[in-house]
This record gives sequence, C-alpha cells and structure tokens, in this order.
Amino acid sequence: MNLQKVDIVNSFTTRLSVDLATIEYGRCLDLQHLLVSRRKAETIPDILLFLEHSPGVYTIGRKADPANFPGLDPIKIERGGDITYHGEGQLVVYPIFDMRFSGKLDVRRFVQRIESVAINAISNLGNKAYVGEEPGIWVDKKKVASIGMAIDGFVSYHGIAFNYSPNVLEGFMKIRPCGLDPGSMGYIDTSRSALLHELYHAFMAEFGPFTLLEKEIIVPDL
Repeated sequence: MNLQKVDIVNSFTTRLSVDLATIEYGRCLDLQHLLVSRRKAETIPDILLFLEHSPGVYTIGRKADPANFPGLDPIKIERGGDITYHGEGQLVVYPIFDMRFSGKLDVRRFVQRIESVAINAISNLGNKAYVGEEPGIWVDKKKVASIGMAIDGFVSYHGIAFNYSPNVLEGFMKIRPCGLDPGSMGYIDTSRSALLHELYHAFMAEFGPFTLLEKEIIVPDL
C-alpha cells in the first residue's frame, strides 16, 4: 500500500471492510503485517478482510504438536493453536482491529465478541451454532469454523475460517486439525456470497458501521 493509498484509507471515519476474493497465503500474511503496522501507527482505521486462500495451505500456531501433521511442512505463524488448513471452499475473516475496550487490553472478551459474530451469522443461515468444548464454532457436533488470532500491541490479526463447501474437507484429511480427528470437521451448506453477507451484517451489529472498500485500494494488482 503506497502513501497515497494510506491517505485514501485514512480519510474514512468508520471501520472498513474489503473482500479480497482469492489471495495466496504468503502474500496475504505480508498484507496483514503491513496493515497491523499502519493500524498501530494510527494511520488507518480498523479493517476487516474477507478472502479465500488458494492454493491450499497448512499453517501452525504457537502450540503446534508435530504428531498432528506427520510428513508435512506447514507455515509457522504467530496465532495461537495447532495445525489447520486453508483452501477453496473456506471463507476466511481477518479483523485488523485495535481491540482495546474501556482503556484496557481484554483479549478473552474480544475473542468472545468474534465468536458471537460467527454464531449469529451461522444461525441466520438456519444452523444452530455454538462454541464447543474444543475451540471453534460447531454445528451438529461438527466443527465448521476455526479461530486462531494474534495480538501485536493492541491490534488483532489472523482470525476465523468458515468452511462453506464439502470440497474444503479433503484438505483436513492429512492432519489432525487442532489435535482433533479430521472427521470432526464439517461445513455450512451455503454459498460464499450468502455467508459473507451474514458475516458482514453480524460484524456491523457487534462493532458498529463499516464502509465497504474496493480491493484495489488495499492491494492494487489483485
């Protein structure tokens, strides 16, 4: 993002939202790091990224157990949790938010708000969603969304991934996602556009208004 783009983004007074469509994982990780640094410097407002990762990729967090991904060489990133998979048929949401509330850092409360957004959006699509004993969002005893976040200063990044197509489940078969049997993974039987619509409105209900941004402003050559 060049300085002119930063000036454009900084001209907004509300949080921003952008659908990046499909983006390679490493490139998106670089983008997150850039946006986090801009947010910490207070040169941009909070930004909510919607996207899919292609090609498929395995990532591990700070508490990864190699026994859960034998023979694989996943990308190690800053979030919590163990191994997971990102690929087509999965809508990923990265909130680049300054997460301070009442002048203090409350990580658990922030994660609970993200979980509430996810549950409300999935429920509005006709599914009874809940937070299970294991992390993530569950429907009918299947994990349909995985959450793993990081905090840099007071700014959140990484986020939550929603399986909306059975096609994505194949990627979990080579691993024990977050230490679980791969058969525990499920999906929300819906379209990407319907899921994004419900998530966008659930985020607005929880965090206030967002301004929709064209993806070219954030990543000009996508």
